[in-house]
Amino acid sequence: MFSVVEYENKRVSIRFTVVSIFIFATVLTSTIAISLQYYFSQSMATESALKHFDLDAKHMSQYLSQLDTEAVNITKLLSGLDQLIEDDHFNRKALYTFAELMRSNPIYFGVNVGLPNGDFYQLINLDVFPPSRVKSFSIPSDRWLFSFITGKGEHRIRQFIYLNDELQERIVKEEVTVYDPRVRPWFINADIGNVSRTQPYLFDSIQSPGKTYSIQLPDASGAVLGMDITLETFSKYLSAVGQNISGGSANEVYVYKPSGEIISSNQKKSDQIKIPQSSPLALSQAQHAFVDNSLLLRVSNETDWPPIDFAISGQPHGYAVDVMELISQMTNLHFSYVNGLSWKGLVDAYKTGKIELLQSVIMTDENRDLGVFSEPFLTLSYSVVTVEGLQPITHISELEGHKIAVPVDWLIIKYIKHYFPDIEFVEYASTHECFNAVRRGEVMAALDTGINLRYTARQFFIENLMFHDDLSFSPYSIPNGLRILAKHKPLIEIINLALANITPEQKKALKLKWIDSSSLRQPMKTMGVVPYKALIDIGADSQQHNKLHKLMINGIEQFVYVTAFASGQSMLGIVVPSEIILAPSTHKVLTSIFITAVCMLTFLPIAWVFSNPIIKPINLLCHENVKIKLRDYDSVIKVSTRIKELDELSDSMLEMAEAHKEYEASQKALIEAIIRLIAQAVDDKSPYTAGHCNRVPELGLMLANAAHKANSGPFKSFSFKNEDEHREFRIAAWLHDCGKITTPEHIVDKGTKLEANYNRIHEIRMRFEVLWRDAEISYLTLLADSPESEDVLREQLNAKYVQLKLDFEFIANANIGGEFMSQEHKDRLALLANVTWKRHFDDRLGLSPFEELRFNEPTTEVSYPVTEQLLRDKPEHIVKRLKKVEFDPKFGIKMEIPEHQYNLGELYNLSISRGTLTAEDRYKINEHIISTIKMLESLPFPPELARVPRYASTHHETLKGTGYPRKLTGDDLSIPERILVIADIFEALTAVDRPYKKAKPISVAVDILHKMALDEHLDIELFRFFLSTGIYLEYANKFLDASQIDEVDISQYLS
Repeated sequence: MFSVVEYENKRVSIRFTVVSIFIFATVLTSTIAISLQYYFSQSMATESALKHFDLDAKHMSQYLSQLDTEAVNITKLLSGLDQLIEDDHFNRKALYTFAELMRSNPIYFGVNVGLPNGDFYQLINLDVFPPSRVKSFSIPSDRWLFSFITGKGEHRIRQFIYLNDELQERIVKEEVTVYDPRVRPWFINADIGNVSRTQPYLFDSIQSPGKTYSIQLPDASGAVLGMDITLETFSKYLSAVGQNISGGSANEVYVYKPSGEIISSNQKKSDQIKIPQSSPLALSQAQHAFVDNSLLLRVSNETDWPPIDFAISGQPHGYAVDVMELISQMTNLHFSYVNGLSWKGLVDAYKTGKIELLQSVIMTDENRDLGVFSEPFLTLSYSVVTVEGLQPITHISELEGHKIAVPVDWLIIKYIKHYFPDIEFVEYASTHECFNAVRRGEVMAALDTGINLRYTARQFFIENLMFHDDLSFSPYSIPNGLRILAKHKPLIEIINLALANITPEQKKALKLKWIDSSSLRQPMKTMGVVPYKALIDIGADSQQHNKLHKLMINGIEQFVYVTAFASGQSMLGIVVPSEIILAPSTHKVLTSIFITAVCMLTFLPIAWVFSNPIIKPINLLCHENVKIKLRDYDSVIKVSTRIKELDELSDSMLEMAEAHKEYEASQKALIEAIIRLIAQAVDDKSPYTAGHCNRVPELGLMLANAAHKANSGPFKSFSFKNEDEHREFRIAAWLHDCGKITTPEHIVDKGTKLEANYNRIHEIRMRFEVLWRDAEISYLTLLADSPESEDVLREQLNAKYVQLKLDFEFIANANIGGEFMSQEHKDRLALLANVTWKRHFDDRLGLSPFEELRFNEPTTEVSYPVTEQLLRDKPEHIVKRLKKVEFDPKFGIKMEIPEHQYNLGELYNLSISRGTLTAEDRYKINEHIISTIKMLESLPFPPELARVPRYASTHHETLKGTGYPRKLTGDDLSIPERILVIADIFEALTAVDRPYKKAKPISVAVDILHKMALDEHLDIELFRFFLSTGIYLEYANKFLDASQIDEVDISQYLS
């Protein structure tokens, strides 16, 4: 015998232990080995990457230092050439030396020579910067482009000489130009004996950024020699560094200042927000002529006024630059940009004709006479920024008595000083420096346009400062509109026309791109500065240099490396996704895991064989357990095994199967006994149902079993698939009227029309007794007054007696409801209802609380006697519903619900056309099927009995949809449901224990069934099957009185 306690004291078998330990030890050892390998592989990968980055940084520093040293040395070398300048002109023999030097050093874009008289000479290496070929319209055979500028004022001419590799001339072109080297930084800053270096600026000839190394020639001529290097050279080198690191283009390499400003990078910038293109404007003929004669217009470009007008490594960017591009698209005006100069230098270049257009200019009294101003293309508001914790500043006067930082040469400073002289302004080189002055405490606040302040703060990751926006200057007006300045009115008129035609979509795009700080799509918020604050923070802490930092940047795990070079004036930052550095180690680990998994899979069959003596009997036991789950207890067998524990488990399973079988049988017996008990209780509740709930299941099962066995005919395809389906039908048949247990007995037992809880015909009879005595009293009263008329009075009295008897007999017969009530009889009832009698007693005395609720009128003083009608429909006869009747939609009930629960009106009940039930009574009777649905649907039937509620609640449906409660049609009714319809009707017709009707012989019952079948009340095929199989006779012999069993000619119904 299996024992739980004994089992708990047992231990697992040795084979199971061996196999389990084998698998566990293998997995544990593999996991430890792979984990260690992963750890050390990652460490080695990290160390290798760090060494690689250190080496790259060293090479970078050496490369840049070498590049700088070579540029300085070569510049000095070339400046020492003999006879470079002869008779105030450039000696063209030097071109061969320049070409040879650039041929052997392909990093140099060009060699320039500028003379004090404004003449300019330049030899360009077209192979260094391929885009220069496109801009200069050269052909593949051209290797060098020699250009020189001579002349004065409007007669200043630039000549282009296209040379092949041997400096042989192919063609000469010339153009008018205003370029003057003397205003360029490389010329101005040049000195004898010392080589100067410019900041990145835009090369005039190719409109691409670069740097120039320059030196003044020692021959006292005042000429300056310059060596040009494009920033493309640095970018190519950084791209090579990035490609040299694992991952290639996915790596980011930046050379930047400690403040974060990018010197060069391998990253290409691309705008996420594109400015919609503009269509050409319809210009006048004069305007077209002006455009055609304008050629290339030079436009100012500041380097440090973001986001309006600035440059990144010499390349123009900003709101104003995009506006100029839109103007160019609309007007066909062509612009080139001049930068590298201070704002004052740009203004001077404009005044001297070196620049045709000044853009982003605020019109003031001082510059009003410089030319013609365009309409404003952007209106600015002014803001100040302070340390946190100060009160909000809304008016400029609140800054009086304080030092305020402003950008150098800012035009509106004089305006503010004029109106607010107590403010002390301190000028700084840029807005960024103004921020730094606030943070260092040198000034109380920084003043600039709100756009510029917020952009700079985002650009340089400046935090923990307080912005005070929309600064007021009232009552004074401070200029705040950005305009374009030119000397030619027709040019400004064309520009104004273009500005007026900038579309709302373009303005929205410009705002999103440059101004709207809340825009999540703003791509330029860190333009010109390294995109990650970590690069600036690590660069500021020398202890964090030359280390790999694993950081989460934009949701991606990245390795960041920063080192300083050029005496700390420049930083090299490398950002690499961690997965790229760790990819080799990860690959090794994955390979190890794969090999380990293959080995494990190889050994699994061996482990399987080792465990087979255990697994096989367990699987067999599981199969036997499935039989128990499916309640197939008789098929459960013992599983043979040599393992003691499993053998005991097999014995236990056999015992459990037997116990379950016995328990299930007892539960089924209990359920069926309860079901029969409910049916018997319904039958016992009223003699009017008698044995109905017992006989319907018997008849239904007879007919269902016959249909199940049918091998031909319309029911040959019908069968109960198993015992569960048969039991399901049987239980439904027994429960088909279980809802009647909720139907009031006086409704079920209502044998007459006036019956409520008792037969109210006795009240009517008593009223006739009153009328009888009233007639006799009237006779005696008249006889006392007129004794001589005794015979006449007696005759009248006897006639009255006869009429009363006839009237009462009529009402009594109408109460029985055995025949159809004609309209003539209804009219007679209405006439009799008007007969009156005298009531001397209060009809509200002795009432129950429930009866009192039916009297709606308040109690008033009544003078007795009261005249009453013989038959009455009083308000108190109406029994209202206590709550609204609603059916759950899932039941599909479609029964019409009477307004009142009961109507006990005497005339209303006596006027029933057929039978004894009013509409309210009929609904109450039919409501039993609703109770059946609710009761059965609330029970948790198992799946094999799921259709019991449906079968039990459809025996009052018809094939034509007139039944209740769901008004189903023949398409909705299954064969078991149709069987219960016939069983219910036939039993009701032939029942002998119904006090309210006589039992019908089977011939009459069959004929009624036939008529109902023809009327689609029931299934005619099933009716014929009922007759042809003799089920009707088998049922009659078992349950009916012999007097009911007469001859039935079934042939007339089967044809």
